[in-house]
Amino acid sequence: MGRGRRGGSKRGNFKNHGSRNSSSRGRGNLKNKRKFNKNEDRKKDAESDNKRQKLQPEKESEPLVEESSSSSESEEEVKPYTQLLSMFKSSNRAQQVLTSDEDESEDIDSEDKSEEADSRSEGDNSSEFGDEEMDEEVNEEVDTEDENDEEEERGLHGVQEADDVEEDDEELDNEEHEDETEDEPSGDEEEMGSSTDPYHLHYEREMSESLLEILTSPKPYETQELNWKALGRMVIHLPAKTEKKTEKPKPVLLGESTEKYVIPGTMPILKTGVPLVDYGVKSQLCANLDKRPLSDGSTQTAEELLSPLQHELFNLANEYRDIYYPEMNHLNIDEIRTVYCLHSLNHVMKSRDKVLLHNAKLKKYKENGQSTDDVEFRDQGLVRPRVLIIAPLRNSAVKIVEKLASLLLPAKGQIINKDRFYKEFGEEKDEEDKKENKKSYKPEDYEAVFTGNTDDSFRIGISVAKRTLKLYAGFYKADILIASPLGARTLLADDFDFLCSIEVLVIDQTDILYMQNWDHVLHIFQHLHLQPREQHDTDLSRVRLWALNGYSPHYRQNLIFSSVALPEAAALFSRRGTNFAGKVRVENVVLPSATTVCRVLVQLPQAFHRFPTPTAAQSADDRFHFFTKKILPQYRDQLMSNTLIYIPSYYDYVRLRNHLHKEEYNFGQACEYTPDGKLAQVRNRFFLGKKRLLLYTERLHFYRRLTMKGIHHIVFYQLPTFPNFYPELCNLLQDAFQNPKYRGDGSQTCTVLYSTYDAQRLAAIVGSQRAAEMLTSDRPVHLFVSGGS
Repeated sequence: MGRGRRGGSKRGNFKNHGSRNSSSRGRGNLKNKRKFNKNEDRKKDAESDNKRQKLQPEKESEPLVEESSSSSESEEEVKPYTQLLSMFKSSNRAQQVLTSDEDESEDIDSEDKSEEADSRSEGDNSSEFGDEEMDEEVNEEVDTEDENDEEEERGLHGVQEADDVEEDDEELDNEEHEDETEDEPSGDEEEMGSSTDPYHLHYEREMSESLLEILTSPKPYETQELNWKALGRMVIHLPAKTEKKTEKPKPVLLGESTEKYVIPGTMPILKTGVPLVDYGVKSQLCANLDKRPLSDGSTQTAEELLSPLQHELFNLANEYRDIYYPEMNHLNIDEIRTVYCLHSLNHVMKSRDKVLLHNAKLKKYKENGQSTDDVEFRDQGLVRPRVLIIAPLRNSAVKIVEKLASLLLPAKGQIINKDRFYKEFGEEKDEEDKKENKKSYKPEDYEAVFTGNTDDSFRIGISVAKRTLKLYAGFYKADILIASPLGARTLLADDFDFLCSIEVLVIDQTDILYMQNWDHVLHIFQHLHLQPREQHDTDLSRVRLWALNGYSPHYRQNLIFSSVALPEAAALFSRRGTNFAGKVRVENVVLPSATTVCRVLVQLPQAFHRFPTPTAAQSADDRFHFFTKKILPQYRDQLMSNTLIYIPSYYDYVRLRNHLHKEEYNFGQACEYTPDGKLAQVRNRFFLGKKRLLLYTERLHFYRRLTMKGIHHIVFYQLPTFPNFYPELCNLLQDAFQNPKYRGDGSQTCTVLYSTYDAQRLAAIVGSQRAAEMLTSDRPVHLFVSGGS
């Protein structure tokens, strides 16, 4: 499968950008657990682990060298992974990356011993694992829990050794925590609860052919509406119903027939008065969620532990439905992050416990001399990463990691590589000094977004154990990936295999991603669940059949959160997601009291011009022609000087700039790419009236929130993406920001262009009811007057 590779496999190259610590995956020392000889092979395994620990050159941070291959050839509709199937037929027990029975034996030994006697001495444990890691021999008080966590990692993920060996002192300190006995997986309990647990109902069953036909049809969903108290109006998309036919279960591609099929999504029901643990949430997460002292979080109901918004969102997310919530803001963003972090950790821990449970059963079979050739456990994907969180800035990643740590770790838990993380992702000292010496006049939402490290290129892998959160894990060793679109795209040019088994996808602050580069987000979606180009030592006998058959997109859950309703995000939600559990899109009407046009304080006539356009694709051309022929000629008059033209799209900005150059208008230009010196110069010339027109882009206002002075007339070439920008700019026409010759004359004007395809932006500014009237009215011009006594 090593298509496009040269010089052997380089599987560890998907590390955080700028990483200084690397690991190399040795591949020659792995033996199949099913040929395990108890004493002799165990010694050899320990020696091989030591060699792998020592022989880890600086390799992950090097760019992956391979022949150029176009990703478009793999971006077709999902097809069976024929290469994987052929490999499965030729080698039914392939080497593992996700489950190495050889290494997991030591992990299960520790768990079996803790089950027999929780009071077993630390010396016995250290003697069992003493030859495994050289660093742990440095201190005699090494934590048994850490050993269990490290053994668990290898038991879960085969030949992948501990990452970042070069982190000498820091790593050693991180590995020396308090002694605790690692809890064993809740194996039989999970098996008993599989009939009601949403995780088992969603991932442990195969998909019927009739449901697959529905999801791949042009119209796979039927829509219904539902109203809840906190979320409001929701549009529910459920798989279309078909005629019930008595059909026999047909064999899937691997020849294995299944008796249980997944159940298509139904209308959601809000549970009340139910303990959170009965939702299928791990008791450890419930206890950490409740911050009250001496309180057992596992006995608290969901309403007691979560706010009304969190309760309703989690009720939907826990059933693995897709969610599009466009009402995030700087006030409720922490609540929303708590929900998806709780859901992601719960998903990862259940997957991990399922693997450990099956590992323990396989080990017992071998100890009893039973053959395991006919035993089959399907509990994994093609690679280890299961959760992908896309965030815009490093300060967002810091908050997400802190939230994950607070939910997962008990009082004595530890974050490995914590100091390094805050050094690379935390706020720099220079920025802190500037912040102290600078008076801030920025809005609250701006401060909430741009406080801290605002770098937009990053990626980090996180591996999860019961009492440890390990940062900077290699991408093929991580359970959760956090990346910005730019940081992820720089890797996709070399390899995209780490995206082939994503089961939960979270897009946080989608509106900010839209301001960065939306094409990067689309690029990530195009590389999800493609056929992997390498085997990555995966044991195909443990991979779920629906993953081998190429049905992973129908099992993936998409959670999209935004502060504004974006047509691009709505299209991504509807076209890129085919979840059989259904989809939920929140669509609330904008009440007159919540409109932003009411926040315009200055007395200002605002004329809204509707221009005709037949299609959304043609609206850009129609807008340009309408503006250049109907609106722009009015501003050649001497009385219409000091006019600011607000342009959301950079492409429209370039087009209009070229037109003004051609027509020899006296204008200035200010965009996100304008240097600071030139920007200050053009602002001064505009204030003094030396530049009659000023082109001003939305991205510049988003990133800088400049106070543009001297505006006498304002033209919105298109309605702002963020509705709060409209009153912000209109209020700049107050006398306090005016050139002295215009103060108090009351001749300021505001002109707005809109079409029927700007319905969402218009509704956010003037209200849903008024927007509907303006879009259907016979009159193309509507006048609003604000301010006054």
